[in-house]
Amino acid sequence: MSPDTYVWVLVVHVVGFVLWVGGMLACMALLHVHSRVEDPARAALTATEKRMAIIMDLGATLAIVCGLLLAVKGPVNEFKHGAWLHIKLTAVVLGLLSSHGIVRAKIKQFSRGEIKPLSTWMPSIALAAAAIAITLGANVSLLR
Repeated sequence: MSPDTYVWVLVVHVVGFVLWVGGMLACMALLHVHSRVEDPARAALTATEKRMAIIMDLGATLAIVCGLLLAVKGPVNEFKHGAWLHIKLTAVVLGLLSSHGIVRAKIKQFSRGEIKPLSTWMPSIALAAAAIAITLGANVSLLR
């Protein structure tokens, strides 16, 4: 991969990550409100949650595809070159992907009328995983 291409893929990776985490936190906030409003407002919230979830899905796709491309096709194959990527991917899978799945499942449940509030600890898990991913992604020399 050329240096210019690498930089653009990195930019798209970061933009995707921001869309993913921002969309997920917005969905969590909407789900929090959804469980506390009366029936007439729920239809509008469901539509908004679904639109925001599409942004979350798009961001996740961009972040994952570009991140894997950077790890494998970058100047160095990062899967063979340090523990930082393995720890980052573990945080992403356990913290972000699992939260993503739970948010998607809650949106589906809420749209069917099954209103059970989202756990209050969910945003904290997503933010902690995002902080780990950002810290390790921004400073790969921490674990080399």
